[in-house]
Amino acid sequence: MRMRVKELRKHSLKLISIFTAIFIWIYVQNSETVKFEKTVNLEFSLPSDMVFAETPVQEVVFMIEGPRAFVRNVSEREDKLLIDLNRSGVRRQQNFTVDIVPTQLNLPFGMVVERVLPRKVNIKLEKKATKIVPIKPRFIGSLPPGLQMQRYEIAPKEIEISGPSSLIRKIKEVSTSPIDMEALIGSNSTVLDLVSRDERVVYELLQPPKLNYQLHASKPNLVLRDLPIRYITQNKSAKANIGTATVRLLVPESMKERTNLSSSIQIWADIPPMSEGKVEASLRAILPPGIHLVDISPRSIIVNLE
Repeated sequence: MRMRVKELRKHSLKLISIFTAIFIWIYVQNSETVKFEKTVNLEFSLPSDMVFAETPVQEVVFMIEGPRAFVRNVSEREDKLLIDLNRSGVRRQQNFTVDIVPTQLNLPFGMVVERVLPRKVNIKLEKKATKIVPIKPRFIGSLPPGLQMQRYEIAPKEIEISGPSSLIRKIKEVSTSPIDMEALIGSNSTVLDLVSRDERVVYELLQPPKLNYQLHASKPNLVLRDLPIRYITQNKSAKANIGTATVRLLVPESMKERTNLSSSIQIWADIPPMSEGKVEASLRAILPPGIHLVDISPRSIIVNLE
């Protein structure tokens, strides 16, 4: 019995020694002093009537030294420094520097900032100006033979811009990104992107501008007949006086030989909501990209809703 107790004590001491060694090793590893870099984003608070004449640096690097145990937590967290420029002297002194103080970064006990790069941030401010200028479309490419741009308009036609006064004075218009003429076929409107040549200029837009246009074909090169007319209605029964339509199209030569062209074209009757009895419904065609509708016949049909 005594031998068994001695054996248990002997094994217990071994286990305690092993756990103690592991604990000491982990402690030494985590308490080891290491150096690492942390990039911190800068956020600026400006007076309402001022903007940056030159965009300052957007981030600084902190060189930090401290226990290894805190390195992962500090390096992976997202830190931001707020630079408040809303002081009275800003309007009188528009070119100055801002010191990045090491203590601005909140660190665990035992960690210190050795240095900051850059330590000073150059600030150049200018009076903010606002102006309304026209939007100018930039077309590239060309329409296929027999198809012309009959009319187009941009909505809205103008845009409000703001930025440094010296820069805003020079801007006479805002251009769109290139608009491919061939991509306009088969539709009557497209959303436009605007070119921003300077990040200091801000565009005031509630929604992206649109190009509304109308293409005109001198004559069709393909006629498709007896296309079924479809319609969506909440009524249980809908009957029309005419069940098919004819479309006259301007189709690229590469698409004219497609055997499934007719099946890819849909004719829909636009039935006004909450309609009852006999109503006149306009016809519209949904076409594959690259095909232009010259005419649809009939243009409307009489639908009896029951």
